[in-house]
Amino acid sequence: MRKTLLTASLLLLSATLSFGQKALVDQAWTLAKRTEKPDFKQARTSIQEALAGESAEDVKAWYVAGNIEQRYFEKENGQAQYGLKANEAEMYQALSNGYKYYRQAVALDTLPNEKGKVKPKYVKNIAKDLLANSDGYINGGVYYFNNQDYKKAYDMWNTFIEIRDLPFVDAKNLPADSIYAMLEYNAALAALNSGDRELTLQALLRAKGNGYEQNNVYKFLVGQYEIACDTTNLVALLNEGNTLFGTMDVTGTNPDGTTFTQKENYYSLRLINLYIAANEYDRAITTLNEVIGNDPENPELWNVKGQLLEAQNDIAGAIDCFNKALELNPKFALALGNMGRMYFNQAVEKNNELSEKITNTADFNAAKEAEVLPLYRQALPFYEKAHELDANEREYMVALRSIYYNLNDATNLKLIEMEMGF
Repeated sequence: MRKTLLTASLLLLSATLSFGQKALVDQAWTLAKRTEKPDFKQARTSIQEALAGESAEDVKAWYVAGNIEQRYFEKENGQAQYGLKANEAEMYQALSNGYKYYRQAVALDTLPNEKGKVKPKYVKNIAKDLLANSDGYINGGVYYFNNQDYKKAYDMWNTFIEIRDLPFVDAKNLPADSIYAMLEYNAALAALNSGDRELTLQALLRAKGNGYEQNNVYKFLVGQYEIACDTTNLVALLNEGNTLFGTMDVTGTNPDGTTFTQKENYYSLRLINLYIAANEYDRAITTLNEVIGNDPENPELWNVKGQLLEAQNDIAGAIDCFNKALELNPKFALALGNMGRMYFNQAVEKNNELSEKITNTADFNAAKEAEVLPLYRQALPFYEKAHELDANEREYMVALRSIYYNLNDATNLKLIEMEMGF
């Protein structure tokens, strides 16, 4: 008898607990759906208490939890639409929380019943709410991005994209593909700013090929592969990027503020740099010549070729290339500096050669005057112009100091040393 009474007591207690849990869910539902003055604070307290107990496996409890957050979002968002003050942080957090609750509700609502059949009760309403508030995920991403909370910005935009792939969402009610393409790009930017490299790579690969800001997407991907030292994927991507964008016109700005238009050479130049790093100069030259053939009026390409020939000790060929770059753009500081270096280095080499051969001071000075100083004089105007265009480049100042010293130009030597802080 005692055993029977004990069992009966346990059953009674279980029924009481179950009833109490159901009451909490119903109470939360009632408090949140009031037309006037809904009590979201108490509704949340009640539903969380229910979810912490036996209602953790109750589909209605999860649906109510999600609906509470959706209703809170709609209330705050409605105020914002009418120009009234809204708590954006709480509003978007509610939208995010609601989605998570709804996903759990769908998981439980689509389980087969005791007869092995799936008869969802809440899925249609959930789909309706998600579509009705979908703009909130877009705006929430903007809100978090502007507040530099890039991970949450990514999560919001990613949720909008994720909703598209939910099997219970009606495709005919979805936005245009162009909206998704833009948000995939925005999500990639958010991931990139978050510093999460794995998430960034994943987001960029998703955005790759969707037609929106593709040149930027490829460039960001190049950066990720460079950071990861993933040469295999990097080379493949650079070749692909060069094929897709190599003939595209891009604009840039000269140091004097004027603009110029040239072919996109971002990918080809990085390919060339990879070949140079691997001492594959023939491949580098071949690739560069192909690029120059497509864009012969690009001074940057001629400058790069000059540097490549210089590295192979083809000084005459390098000078020809730097001259070509300056014909196309007389204010190209880098090419000016490179041309100055050609003559400067020759002057230094010739000076060293003479000092080894000639021991007599008078003879050395005479030879220097005849063979070394003319090279410094050739280098001088290039370095002076480069310094004028790029006054912060230390290399130009160091070279000018040495040239002025060797040419006994005390006035300009003093001026350049003052600029250098001597």
